[in-house]
Amino acid sequence: MALPLTFMDRKLTDSPVVGPDGGVYYTLSTTHGFRGRKITTITAASGLVGFINWRDDLFVINGVEKKWDHIRAKSGGIFSSEREWNWDGRPYTLKYQNSHKELLATPKFNSVAGTVRFTTYDVHLFHENDRAVLYLPHQMQDEIERMFLLMAILQTEMHHQDRQRGARNAGIVASASA
Repeated sequence: MALPLTFMDRKLTDSPVVGPDGGVYYTLSTTHGFRGRKITTITAASGLVGFINWRDDLFVINGVEKKWDHIRAKSGGIFSSEREWNWDGRPYTLKYQNSHKELLATPKFNSVAGTVRFTTYDVHLFHENDRAVLYLPHQMQDEIERMFLLMAILQTEMHHQDRQRGARNAGIVASASA
């Protein structure tokens, strides 16, 4: 059984993240500049604070800074979207499935908690949109591990959205110049 945490806003980096009881588990806010996102601040209900520095490609949790290049590696082959994220000797493999509608973070170490699942925001034309939801295993009690996985999932999803947006814009530019 997993704890579903729902992003209340479509803009994932500027959203409260709410549990089934209606309580706010995380609050995310992002500063923006001319070149896009600068810093996303994530505040947990427990008081733990994390930062994603989009310009310097780093995470900060509890005052500890780590560059993405040091905690993220490509895995699964040349054409794979699979990435391995590792914080303090706890590696997780992040991989999309179901046509990029679901992102799984699977531990590559002996963990009682199991896989963390994230479902992306899904737009529907004729009925209510599906909000993004993070499913944390109840056994995962380490707040730093939870924060790290939330940050790794956000970075992965924002990178995916940016690439999709760039591809759409390139298609518009290509068709406009034809």
